Order: sequence, then structure tokens, then C-alpha cells
Amino acid sequence: MNTVLEAISKDITIAITTMIDLLEKKRPAAEIIKRSPLQKGVFDTARFIYKNGDIKLFSSDLDYGGPDLEYEGTQFPGALADATAVDDLYPILHQALEAAIAAYDNHPILQYFFSVTGTFYTPAGKTDMPPFLHISETKRQQVVAAVDAYVEQKIYNGQYPTEELDTFMLANHLVNPLFKGDINAPLVMEIFDKIVALNRHHPETQKKHRYNITHALKSWAEEIFIPVYYSVDKNEFRLPEYTIRPDHPAASAPLLDLLLYTAALIIRYEPNYSRATGIRFAEIAKELGSDKAVTMLASGSGKFAPLTDAAVAIKVNDTFGTVDIHVKQESEAAYAQALTYLTSILEQGFPRSYAIQLKSKAKELLPVKKLGKTATQRFFANALQYPALYPLLEKYARVAMAEQYEWYQDAEGETCCLPGTYAVFGLGLAGEQWFPLVRDYMKQVDDEHQSVQYYFTLALAEKYGVTAATIPTLIACLVASPDQKPAKQLVDLQLPQNQEALVAALKDLPDYEVAHVIGHIWGGADKLKAQAKKQEALLAVAGLLN
Repeated sequence: MNTVLEAISKDITIAITTMIDLLEKKRPAAEIIKRSPLQKGVFDTARFIYKNGDIKLFSSDLDYGGPDLEYEGTQFPGALADATAVDDLYPILHQALEAAIAAYDNHPILQYFFSVTGTFYTPAGKTDMPPFLHISETKRQQVVAAVDAYVEQKIYNGQYPTEELDTFMLANHLVNPLFKGDINAPLVMEIFDKIVALNRHHPETQKKHRYNITHALKSWAEEIFIPVYYSVDKNEFRLPEYTIRPDHPAASAPLLDLLLYTAALIIRYEPNYSRATGIRFAEIAKELGSDKAVTMLASGSGKFAPLTDAAVAIKVNDTFGTVDIHVKQESEAAYAQALTYLTSILEQGFPRSYAIQLKSKAKELLPVKKLGKTATQRFFANALQYPALYPLLEKYARVAMAEQYEWYQDAEGETCCLPGTYAVFGLGLAGEQWFPLVRDYMKQVDDEHQSVQYYFTLALAEKYGVTAATIPTLIACLVASPDQKPAKQLVDLQLPQNQEALVAALKDLPDYEVAHVIGHIWGGADKLKAQAKKQEALLAVAGLLN
């Protein structure tokens, strides 16, 4: 046995265990794993750089950030002269690491799997050693039992939103081949869909759950699945380049489906700059023989047949949530066909969170501030130029807005809005006969995540004025609008002659909604009460405040 290589191996092993112990002292792992029942360990990686006895250690495989520990080992000049010497060291180091890491099998500082990678600087150049991997079977079984119980109790029999950290842990477990061996792709997708559904009433939280799922799947695709079939050229300034291996094995259909599932999540829900990654995943699935990928890239699931005639052509992709509309002849008939088609596919299960990609000569927009200038809005503004289509627009709107917490995909931030928004706003500004539709729409609005309805309210007040006929609808709009300072368009709600209608519109509302509306009109309860002392007509409204 080479005593020098043994000494180097001992230095590296001591350095790694010293780092692990140091990490434990910084924050006890037993406290960390209390955050989630699915977490039985904290760290899963050690990375080191060895140069002339000096060892830099990292607890992550990320390239940024300084070392967690710098360890000064014994110098052995010339001992590691080249890659061959490193190859000779590896089995000795492997044996030493196995014994050292196994000592933590019953300690929560390490995950059930723990990998070590290393880079050696030798006189002949830089050499990377093959990764070392330790698996604690005892701890793995504990994680499997915890995950199985969680999935049964919280997912399949759960009725309440789940915890974000639990989803992070669960997603990473389920797509790790070390967890249970071969990945059960259909089950994984089913579980992920159920998590998203359980959190649908809290859209911001749902986004975080979906992000955790997507991030785990993306890592699986890039680090585990794709490298089996492709050589990968990574560059921090551009997307990875994938070159298919000529002798690659056949890819299983379920795993190709999981890759397509990943692609769809990235394309539909991640920022636009990630779209190319999702599309590349779908292309890879196609290159590996997935017929579903061919269909997905062309038309989604293939469930919805395209529409083509002399006036309009429509094709949709329900995976990407896109509707391509080409209005070939600007006419009532063209928009009638498009509206009928849109309503029909929504009734058949097309994603309500979608976006229209429009090609048309008409370039109309609604006269409402803060709506942006999306193609989806332009389509409905164009259709609203034909009064005969108003009943079709109402039908579309009622179908589109039936599900809360859905959004037009091409409207983000302050312009985001519930599907059906543009049709409802346009109809509301077209005639008072559509006010019932406006009020129904406002009941569906999530005012914590959407604000465009406030600017529609101002446009409505400008168009029709503040009267006994318009007050019920204006109040319904204000109830659904986020807090704002009193606007000049609403000042007539303070007039004595409007107080009877205002009281009638407010009297059956919960106290917090009354206070909310008062804030829009007077700037708060105190200001209303102060004015009521001077204007007797305001006493009835002030009396609604508790």
C-alpha cells in the first residue's frame, strides 16, 4: 500500500468530516429537519479542491461563493504528478470516505445519499476524480416511509393547502432515482397535479408550489435524464447545447412523458426567458421517439381540431395554453366564428389560463387605463366593434370567468386579469343592460392579485355618471377593487342626492366591505364621520359603520 497516498486520503477525509462537523455547529441539523416531515437530513454534497496539501471544501456543487473550510494538510511534493496518480488515489480515498461518511448514517446532518467530488491540481494539469456516493439504506427507508405516509394523508386524502417546503422536499425525492429506483413517472405527474389543485385557492402560494415542482423536474431533466442520451456542453452565458449520442439506449415512454410534462410547465408558467428551455425539452423528447412530443409541438394534446375557412383560421395548443387566430377577413362573421370556437373549447376543458396570438388588420383597444396592449385584449376589442356579437361575448365571458384564480397568460403584473375581463369591460362600457354581467364578474375577481377592475370602475363612472341606476354596479366594482385614494370620477358618490341609493347598495354588505368602499369614496371612516357632522344626508351612510 502506498503510504503517501494513504496520508493524502486521510487528509481529505479528515477535511471533509471537519467541514461536516463545522456545519453542524453553525446550526444543529436536528432543529433544521423539524421544518418538514419529509426532511431527514440536510447536506448531500461535499466538493473539494486539492493543491499541494491545501484543501478547500464546499458544501454545495455551485460554482459561486467561497469555501466553507480551508484545511491545511501535509505536503507531498511530486506525489500526485498526473491523472494516473489521482486514479491510484481514488480507491484508497473511496474506502476511507465510505467508513467516515457511514458514521453519520444515524445523524440528520447528512441526507440519505451523500456525494463527494474533487479536483486535483497536479504538475500535469487539473484532474477531476470520479464522484464518490454513499447511500444510507436505513435513512433512505425512513424517507420512503415518511413520503408514502405524507402522500397518502396530505395529497390523496388531503383537503387543505400544503406547505411549500414539503412540496420542495417531496418533488426532489420523487424525481431522484436513488429514492426508490426507477422513477414512476405517471404517479409523479399525478401527485404533482394534486398538489397544484390543493393550492388553487391561493394563487401566489400555488405559484411557489408549481415553481418547486418545476425546478425539481428541470434539474432531473438536465442532470439525470438528458445526459443518458446526449452529450452536454454547458456555458454560463448561453443555454446548454445537446448533441445526441449515436449509441444511446432507447428511452422509456413514461420518462419521455415526464420530460414533456416538464416542458409544458416551463413553457406555460416560467418567465419568458425560460421558454427556450421548455421547447428544447419537447424537441429532445421528439428526437428520442416520442409521438406525443410531435403532437405537443404542433398542437398540444391534439384534442382540439383547428378551424379554417375563408374568414378566419384558428389553431390551439392546450399544452402551451395558446390560441392562434388569423382573421383573414375583418367581418362580423369572422369574429362570431372565433368567439363560438373559443367558448366551445373552454367548455371542453381547454386551459382557462391562456393567451391569444392574433393576426388581424384591426388594432382596437379598450378605453381603460392600465390594461396594457396585449393581443388577447386586441381580439376582444376588435370583436366589440360588432354589436350583434354582444350576446356571444357575454356567453364567452360567463364560461371564461367561471373558474377563479385563472389568468390571461400574456398579461402580467399590474395588467394581469381573470379570463373574460376584456369582454366584460367592453360590454359594460357598451350599455347598461350588461351591468348584471359586470356585477357577476366582480364576484369572481381576486382583488389581492388583480387591480385592472379599479380602472374599469373609473371608466364606467366617466361613461355613465353616478346615479341611482349606476350606483349598485359601481359599488360592486369598488368592493372588488384594491384600496385606492378617492378619485375625482367617484366624487359624486358623496352628494346628498345619492345617499339613499348608496345606503341601499351597502346595507347588506359585511362590515369590512362597507369600510373598504367608504375608503374609496371618502378616504376612510373618520373622514366620512367628520363630514356627516356637517351634512345630515351622510348620517345614514355613516351609521353603517361599526
